[in-house]
Amino acid sequence: MIKFIRVIIVEMIIAILGATSAILVSVIGAFFTYRNSNMLQLRKLKEEQYVSYIEALHNLGAQNSNQDAVTQYTYHRDRLLIIGSEQVVESILRYENEAVGKENELHDKYLTDIVKAIRKDLKIKDKN
Repeated sequence: MIKFIRVIIVEMIIAILGATSAILVSVIGAFFTYRNSNMLQLRKLKEEQYVSYIEALHNLGAQNSNQDAVTQYTYHRDRLLIIGSEQVVESILRYENEAVGKENELHDKYLTDIVKAIRKDLKIKDKN
């Protein structure tokens, strides 16, 4: 009889451990899925904002006297200041302070810095 009770207790412990490990694996899996989903959503949001900013910057460069182009640029820049990485924001502000209205060489250098910062933030490998 005691041997029978021991067998039942051992089987219950094994069953409890199995159920506990199954629950633990499910919770850990759900956590990583949630985290990965949030990271993908943030990357998609950043990507959309970066593309919108570059488009607005392009349109502003093509039509810098057009008030609508200035408004669109400001709108997309301000949104980017919220969502962009610190390096991207610093590159944009440096571009606006140092390159706007200056010689072409400076303009191209600072614009390249913005694009590199965006690529780094989106974890896009360098083309080289």
